[in-house]
Amino acid sequence: MSDRPAKKKRAPTVTRRYGGVDAAERRRERQRKLIDAGLEVFGTRGYHLSTVRDICTQAALTERYFYESFKTLGELFDAVYAELRSQVQQKVMASIIARGMAQPDPMAMGEGSLRAWYAFLHEDPRRARIMLVDAVSVSESGMRGAEAAINEFKGMLRTFVSMLYPDMDKYGIDLDVIVSGLAGATIYIAKNWTQSGFKYSLDEILAHNMLIFRSLDGVYQHAAAQASGQRTAAPRPRKGRRASEV
Repeated sequence: MSDRPAKKKRAPTVTRRYGGVDAAERRRERQRKLIDAGLEVFGTRGYHLSTVRDICTQAALTERYFYESFKTLGELFDAVYAELRSQVQQKVMASIIARGMAQPDPMAMGEGSLRAWYAFLHEDPRRARIMLVDAVSVSESGMRGAEAAINEFKGMLRTFVSMLYPDMDKYGIDLDVIVSGLAGATIYIAKNWTQSGFKYSLDEILAHNMLIFRSLDGVYQHAAAQASGQRTAAPRPRKGRRASEV
């Protein structure tokens, strides 16, 4: 037998329950409070004027509990942004599905998705501050998140434009350029709208945005006529309305 004393075994970690809630659940509750506080503080003051202390005061938690869930303020911002991004995706997809079932019209589906997105910002201006202003200036990870969201939006636009104008590439129109222009215009309109304090109604801002989308009809017809060398119009987009019908 060895003369070395036996190692003492560590006592098992005890996770106490308070009020029927275990430690893991309490931690999730604290994290939830911090994310909610982040939405309020970032959405009203802006990220660059916010501190960890501001977040903790809003959440009614000590700084110890902030660092239990997040290493930095930027990490909390990323969590808030990711949650908003998920929420708006769900609303947009729900609108697309509902419109698609009721009226399988690509233009109507696109209009419905834009309405859902604008409504999401209008319902809570804090969301607009976070998603349209601070997301691109907080950190590299924040910029990557914003870029990913824009790429998802462009992917959705690509689908709608391709459904309306399936032969666009045959007429010398670059789909990537068109989609980038539509996405940029939509985001810029939304940013100006929110910064104006929602000067226009949702219906008004949507109608103006849709004018840009419907103007593609004329662009498509002109390009098709030039490509064919004839003045006859190309086939109309499937079930899409023209700008003159707005």
